[in-house]
Amino acid sequence: MSFDNLKKIYQFSENSHKEDYWKEMFGSSDKEWSSLSPTSIKNSDTFPACDYYLFESCYFIDMELPGMDINLLKIRIHHHVLYIEGYYKTLFPKCSYLLKERQNKHFLKKISIPKYVNENTIKKKYENGILQISFACKV
Repeated sequence: MSFDNLKKIYQFSENSHKEDYWKEMFGSSDKEWSSLSPTSIKNSDTFPACDYYLFESCYFIDMELPGMDINLLKIRIHHHVLYIEGYYKTLFPKCSYLLKERQNKHFLKKISIPKYVNENTIKKKYENGILQISFACKV
C-alpha cells in the first residue's frame, strides 16, 4: 500500500465523524441527510430502547434495562405522561477496562399514555433484562 493511500485512510478515520467532512464530500445542498442525528440510541434521549404496543386489550411498554435493579427506578404518571427514571450503572470502581462500550447514564424516559389510565392500575415485571409495564385499555 502506498503512503498516499495510507494518508487518505488516516484522514478519513480522523474526519469521518465530522458533519463538515460529509458536507464537503457530497455538497451542502442535500439538507435531508445532514439533518439526521448521528448519535446512536444509547447516546440519545431515546435511551433506553423500548417498544409500546397494544395486545389483547392491554397496553404494554417493553424497555431494555439489562442488569438494572428495578426497585431503584422511579415510575410515575403526571399529566398523562409516564415517567421512567433511573441510573444505568456499568462502571465498576478499581477496574482497568480493556474495552468499555456500555456507559453509565442517568435516563428519564417520557411516554404519553391514554388519559384514562390510573397510576394504581399499572403493573410492572422485570425478566431477562426487559422491564415490562402494562395497563388495561378502557373498557
